[in-house]
Amino acid sequence: MKILVTGAQGFIGRNLTAHLRQNPAYVVWGFDQENSPAELEARLAQADFVFHLAGVNRPQTEDEFQTGNVDLTAHICDYLQTQGKATPLLLSSSIQADRDNPYGQSKRLAEHVVTRYAEQSGAAVFVYRLTNVFGKWCRPNYNSVVATFCYNIAHDLPITISDRTNEIELVHG
Repeated sequence: MKILVTGAQGFIGRNLTAHLRQNPAYVVWGFDQENSPAELEARLAQADFVFHLAGVNRPQTEDEFQTGNVDLTAHICDYLQTQGKATPLLLSSSIQADRDNPYGQSKRLAEHVVTRYAEQSGAAVFVYRLTNVFGKWCRPNYNSVVATFCYNIAHDLPITISDRTNEIELVHG
């Protein structure tokens, strides 16, 4: 099986790619920012499954939410459809998709793009709204409260808990 992982060098993508490559039945390709649109299309043309993990969560400008989350997703789905493919696709989204902020809106729009792809192509799609993911290759003060707390405690730095009554759901990546 040929598998494409977008965002393969990100936290979740690195973990997934490392795991998938342990199975000799899988040919695993990565796609990241340094790859060209032509490379993406060449890999999409051959992929039997797409894990679409690439996205923008801390842009320099809000426009990057649109280009990195919505437009890239649309490009992937549109390309597959123009090739007459109904490649199964998994989209990593966020619990922020329920919130009315620029990031949440972009994730919700990406979900709609994937849903439309499924309706039009008949492809199986899976949308996972991830929450508080932690694990190997997490970066403190960036993408994991667990990594931040561990880093701060290990370095004798203070930790801040805004609401001690708030329980968070954790997912190990």
